[in-house]
Amino acid sequence: MLKDAILYQARTGCQWRYMPHDLPPKSAVYYYFGVWRDDGTAETTHELLRCQAREMRKRHEDPTAVVLDSQTVRASTNAPKETTGLDPGKRSPGRKRGIATDVIGLVIAVLVLT
Repeated sequence: MLKDAILYQARTGCQWRYMPHDLPPKSAVYYYFGVWRDDGTAETTHELLRCQAREMRKRHEDPTAVVLDSQTVRASTNAPKETTGLDPGKRSPGRKRGIATDVIGLVIAVLVLT
């Protein structure tokens, strides 16, 4: 049930306090989410699932080609200046985020820069 609550929050992007009442208490869900994020469990699980998905499609476990993309996300006017940067090409304040995926669209890495 805890796994379902974390997946629900990740899928919908809802705030923790708006989790449905039929799921475990938000404090317990957030606690385990933080523990699994900090100790690497979430990343390890993601890597294992990505490898299994690639094998199901008769691909090598590790990709031989990666697709890179990046974009600038405008920051709120209330965002602290120390957490935002300036994209010189677009002359827009915000955060730069980059993503690397394999050729079938599975996420390899995500990076957010300020």
